[in-house]
Amino acid sequence: MLALASAACATAGGGSQLQADLDALQQQVWKLQKDNVALTQQLTQAGAAPAAPDPGTAELRARLDSLAHEIEMMRTRADEADQRVAAMANDLRTLREALESFSRTQTAMTAPPPAGPPSTPAGPGGAAPERPAATAPDTAPGGWGGSDLYRQAYADYARGNADRALQELEDFIRLHPGDDLADDAEFMVGEVYFSQQKYQEAVAAYDRLLKEHAAGDKAASAYLKKGLALLEMNRTADAVIQLQHVVTAFPKSDEARIARERLKALGLRER
Repeated sequence: MLALASAACATAGGGSQLQADLDALQQQVWKLQKDNVALTQQLTQAGAAPAAPDPGTAELRARLDSLAHEIEMMRTRADEADQRVAAMANDLRTLREALESFSRTQTAMTAPPPAGPPSTPAGPGGAAPERPAATAPDTAPGGWGGSDLYRQAYADYARGNADRALQELEDFIRLHPGDDLADDAEFMVGEVYFSQQKYQEAVAAYDRLLKEHAAGDKAASAYLKKGLALLEMNRTADAVIQLQHVVTAFPKSDEARIARERLKALGLRER
């Protein structure tokens, strides 16, 4: 939890620095715009012909365009930093729940066993009556139940044990395919691979989620992260298709806002 909290603080600090850089750039833009207006007024008062632009004016406009582009890029980075901070805050909540669940499980395991049932009188012939066989609970290897296994995967990933987290997530998906957390587990598999820069595996995980839970609440995030993974693989055309789909299918979502920013950074407009 301390490591994850530190990472969240670091990311938040990065977001604050981005905002400070954006403010500084905005101040430069305002100053350049003011200088441009003053220069235009001077040229007008001097009767300068508009057909012969001054080299200083051209340079000023070029700087304005460059700064405007830099501001757009930094806004995109700030949006991504905000999303990472929100994701880390959610991870912290989930990790806290996982640790509490683990603590309760440990307490239950160390508690003294209950007293055994009273002896049953022997049946006819002196044999004890046959008892019905107990039904084994649907748990993962190691005794973890559905939600416990999912939270344990989160905890292992937060501790840096990505391989174990992936195994626990796959166990959860296999044992509980109809659980409400199944699409969350499939999305987290993609996130683990994405964080390891295994973008091909991440895309496959997002595709599985979109195939099995196309109407789930993780669909927009899966389309967005699939597009970002494809960008990292230099499959720009395929990535643009995914980002455009996010904007079209989920126009008011945070994912759509981020997709629009990435499309602008690529020099494209949303359709």
